[in-house]
Amino acid sequence: MFIKFDDLDMLDFFENEPLVIGEKEEAKFIYSIKDSRQFSMTLVVDTYAKMIDISVRYSDNTIFAGEFDNVLEIRKSEDVLLVEMKNKKRLVLKKHSCFGIVIENM
Repeated sequence: MFIKFDDLDMLDFFENEPLVIGEKEEAKFIYSIKDSRQFSMTLVVDTYAKMIDISVRYSDNTIFAGEFDNVLEIRKSEDVLLVEMKNKKRLVLKKHSCFGIVIENM
């Protein structure tokens, strides 16, 4: 198994191409976005391990950082990314009006 996601959804949300970690066949990617107010969000996706690392930073300060496993799917819904996990939890990644992450129980 692996994390299901659409490259175009990720490109649309992060507004740039990902950096590939290692060989492309390993399916490990770093997505990032920055705004004009010194906020940034970074998402590391390890597709085959079904894991993600995510962080939100302001300047040089980490506001949120977390590692999540058993990720099933990442999909775009309007202007947010939804990260569905096997344990009935979901992350909602927001970029408007500022970067944020909401952890929801389903």
